[in-house]
Amino acid sequence: MKESLLTDVFFQAGLFLLLAAIIIPILRYAKIPTALGYLLAGIALGPYGFGIMIEHFPVLEQVSIKDDQTLTILAEIGIVLLLFVIGLEITLRKLWQMRNLVFGLGGAQVIITALVVGGTIFAWGNSIQVSVLLGLGLALSSTALVIQWLQEQKLFASQAGRSSFSILLFQDLFIIPILLLLTILSSDLGENVVQFVSFSLFKMVATVLLIYFAGKILLKPLFLFANKHGGSEVFMALSLLVIVVSSYIASMAGISMALGAFIAGLLLADTQYRHEISALIIPFKSMLLGFFFLSFGMGINLAFILQQPLWLGLTVIGLMLMKAVIVFVLCKIWKQTTAVSAESAILLSQAGEFGLLVVGSALAVGLMEEATGQFTLITIGITMLLTPLIALVSRRVGHFLENKDHAQKNYHVSQVDNLNKHIVIFGFGRIGQGVADVLCREGYEILGFDKSIERVNKSRSGSRPVYLGDAVMPSTLKAAQLDKALCATITLDDAAATRSIIESIRRISSTIPIVVRTHNSEDMEMFDLDEHTDVIAEHLLISGMLSEKILSHCGRSS
Repeated sequence: MKESLLTDVFFQAGLFLLLAAIIIPILRYAKIPTALGYLLAGIALGPYGFGIMIEHFPVLEQVSIKDDQTLTILAEIGIVLLLFVIGLEITLRKLWQMRNLVFGLGGAQVIITALVVGGTIFAWGNSIQVSVLLGLGLALSSTALVIQWLQEQKLFASQAGRSSFSILLFQDLFIIPILLLLTILSSDLGENVVQFVSFSLFKMVATVLLIYFAGKILLKPLFLFANKHGGSEVFMALSLLVIVVSSYIASMAGISMALGAFIAGLLLADTQYRHEISALIIPFKSMLLGFFFLSFGMGINLAFILQQPLWLGLTVIGLMLMKAVIVFVLCKIWKQTTAVSAESAILLSQAGEFGLLVVGSALAVGLMEEATGQFTLITIGITMLLTPLIALVSRRVGHFLENKDHAQKNYHVSQVDNLNKHIVIFGFGRIGQGVADVLCREGYEILGFDKSIERVNKSRSGSRPVYLGDAVMPSTLKAAQLDKALCATITLDDAAATRSIIESIRRISSTIPIVVRTHNSEDMEMFDLDEHTDVIAEHLLISGMLSEKILSHCGRSS
């Protein structure tokens, strides 16, 4: 019996690994997001795909998935790891840096979209419970698809990328109360609703505080010990242990395991091990999240598309239009440009994986009729399948609207808005752009300057806040508002100009941190360094990284 069970598990795993090893690279080569590939594969391999054709083509039984119990368990683990990675990305400092966009713009987007979409669903004769759940679920966009697009296109430093990322951050945070609402609605409360909600909130707060403060006390010395005396396998084991323990404590308290994993991610987000842990967990998360999309694809009945093609098409168009209009209007209220507002609106107009989770959970506990659930699942799936297309459209629309303004604007330093606690980048070539992408993803506001109109226009076509100005000129330094900046970065190729800029900055502020990039160590001798100035020689950094990689391939540690 055990051998039979193991054989079935190995067969299901083999099918998935075949997808991951062969089909997924093909999808990536065709520029199709892997999440959509898993979703399509689930539809094909599930009971409503190859499963309905087995009677006529018996050979398809060998490549169809009949028992999805193991797949469902792995999909749930994928969701837990997804919430952990989201927690790992959401540092308290990042939220504070982006608080206006995250809690203001993001909060308004979720609430208003949920009210409009939920109200529309209720008007079509659905119950209040279903309308609330679907309104909340459909208000969320696809973090997996949009973040992948922003990474591939290097758009985190753009204003559109910053706005979209802020909205997604709030949506990721908002999934926690949605999961709590699902628990409340799926419980038979009778007249004890207030008592149950109060007790649930108390348990959630108490559990979060327990995990948080216990983690604050224990995690730092544990990871320090593992990093110093253990190996990579110990570090990985400890990282997974933190997720397991936090999720288990949350489960024992009667709340979502995903919430426990999310709190664990938040705990580790502010440690020096954050990036190393992320590098370890993300491959597991990506693989297991594939099971999540695969399992939901298996639950989609394509017959519904044939039965109601017109209504499905109208619903998809209507949902995406409603979300796009709401995001556009809110971005304009938050003083974003028309180009940024339009690009963000189109990019976030789809529904996402958390919508699939909400609908799937509602179906599992009987809160939603099968027909309504199937219709919504297919609607979400279609909007996600359209995401690669609408992402391209959003970039081209943003590019067109931004370039349209070039004739009226030269982006001179005189046009810089008032800023506070920003990071100034002098020189916006390949190094400056790379630095900007990293800083913006971490939640910082940047202000770039370059004396090349071609570079400024190129950066502006990506909605990056870059202005035309020579950093050696007093007008540029004044526009940089260095007295209110957190840090200044100089990435110029000219060592003499860099020295002049440092001296000018020091006349404005003697304490602002300055980080300088030079080509070689000889250039460093030109600078009068102080405790607030750091110089990084490019050739030393590159040679060090290359040597480290060579030594690792030769079987030696660096």
